This record gives sequence, structure tokens and C-alpha cells, in this order.
Amino acid sequence: MWINKPVMVERRSFELLSLYNSKQPIFKNLKHFHINPKGIAIIRIYGVLTKKTEAFDHILDMTSYENIHEEIESALEDKSIETILLDIDSPGGEVNGVFDLADFIYESRAKKRIIAIANDDAYSAAYAIASSAEKIFLTRTSGVGSIGVIASHIDQSRFDEKQGIKYTTIFAGSRKNDLNPHEPMTSESLESLQKEVDRLYEMFVQLIARNRNLSIEAIKSTEAGLYFGEKAVEIGLADGVTTFFEFINNHRSVSMTTNELTEEGYENCRREILEIIRLCNVSKMPEKIGEFIEQGVSVEQAREVLMELLAERTKKTEILSAIPQNSQEDLMTQVAKSRCI
Repeated sequence: MWINKPVMVERRSFELLSLYNSKQPIFKNLKHFHINPKGIAIIRIYGVLTKKTEAFDHILDMTSYENIHEEIESALEDKSIETILLDIDSPGGEVNGVFDLADFIYESRAKKRIIAIANDDAYSAAYAIASSAEKIFLTRTSGVGSIGVIASHIDQSRFDEKQGIKYTTIFAGSRKNDLNPHEPMTSESLESLQKEVDRLYEMFVQLIARNRNLSIEAIKSTEAGLYFGEKAVEIGLADGVTTFFEFINNHRSVSMTTNELTEEGYENCRREILEIIRLCNVSKMPEKIGEFIEQGVSVEQAREVLMELLAERTKKTEILSAIPQNSQEDLMTQVAKSRCI
């Protein structure tokens, strides 16, 4: 979990941000939609976490706290949904907004069952979200933790000097120029930032202690480390080891009624599978067949998801075709600047 401060992000700052926990910005998730197999709402929480939704979140592999809040609210209002599943794969994100979202999820547990799965990573701010669920599961190779706060200051004054650039900052208020990247950090600035990091760390630790019913000492003893598989369960940061599809299938077997086991039920199921296969082939996305069948997606849901993916694919092609070659870094930098100024 890092601090989002009102400072200008220079050209390479977004690259440094994307390397947090070795996570490069990727383009695997075009839209955070949810599928509803057998009464489960799947909320996908992927990539870097930010407070507000922006236009290019789906391209830059980001998820906003605003978007997560809205999807959970919709799932709570939907009477056909019994369980809300937070499908998390994130290295964390900014502090602003995460505590409010975590409290909202924690309070919403009284209305519906909320489960989190680290699939594969749930670190820092992502773990704050996961811990607010009723239970946390992870796979054998998944990781949770990083219960800490980090803030960084880029001092590029020597780089500026080598480039023949000298910045002169005119300001009023003795602390207005704190964290200026074109000057070395002063001892006063460092002390002030450290106090804020310490304050947020105490808030973070108290949040996890409440959510997981652990002591403050137990949380601090993790030293913001990363814990995987059974070790995470052993120290109380998770409740069990499973996989995404195992959880879905187990929930489906519990929810299945005797009517679904009749000959008529089998025939209806066969017809639905054949129609899903046809839709995927027509949409030129045969790779979705196995996923839809595993998750028990209905024909209507499969059709809706495929239409959304086709629309996003068209939109992405139009956006990228309008961008000059080798300019993706510039696009990412502009988005990062708009967030952090």
C-alpha cells in the first residue's frame, strides 16, 4: 500500500510504479465483469488498485475502489445472488479510499456471504480488501500479506543537472515544496512523511486485526512479509487452500437441487452446453468454452459476456489504431500524471 501524494509524476515514474512487486502493466483484462453461476457474483479485482475510475483502467490493468464498491452494491441488491466472491490478483495500490471500501465490505457481510480468493496475489491494499471478507482462500502458490505502507521520493536533481536543466520553484508556505522531485529531500520533509507512513501503518494493522480477529502484535510480527499457501493459513492470514474452480464447483454441488438431477434436467443442461459451444465458436473465442462450462454460466450470461468482449475488442482496436507506433509508454505516463497531480 503506497501513499498517493500531490506531486508531479515524471516520465519514468509510471514505470517504477508498475514494477512494484514485479508487476508490469499488462493488457489481460479488458473489463471487470461478473458471471453469476449458481448464485455466485464474481467481483474481479485485478492489477494496480486506485481510488477513482478512469477511462483507460481496463487497458492499463487497473481496478478502482469505486468500481469494486458499485459491483458489490449491485450484487447485494440482486436477490438471485447468494454469495459474493472477490477474485483477487493484485500487488496493491493507493491508500486513498481503501479503508472506506474495506469497512463497507466488512459491514456488508451481515447482508450476504462474502468470500475472497487470492488468485494469485492479494498484497497490501488488495489484502486489506480480502481481509474484510468472511473467509480468505488461496491456491498452493498464491500469496497474501505485505501488511505495510510505503512512500517513495524520486530525487532527479542530478539527472536534471546532467541534462542541463535547472528548476527554480517559487512557493509560499514553508512546506509547500516538500517532496519536489527536482530537489533532494530535506530532513523536515523526511520526518513529516515518515510520521504519515507510521500513522497509516497503525490504521492498516488495526484494520487487519479487526477483520481477521488477530492481535496487533501478531499482525506487526509479519513485518509486511509475503506468505504463501499453507503458511498463510498457519499464521492466520487465510482460512484454507483451494482453487477458483474448486470453490465454484463445491458451491454448485451444494446448491444443486434434486430437480436438476432428473433426465429432463440433464437434457436441458446438454442443450445449454451445445448452445454455449456454438456461441463461442461464432464469436471466434473457443477458448471461453471450458471456462463457461466450468463456471456453470447460462446461455444468456455467456451471450452477454461474449458481446461485451467483442465490443471491447473493437473499441481497443480503434483506440490503439489511433495511437502512433511505440507510444504506449506515453499513454501510460499521461494516465499516471492525471491521477497524481
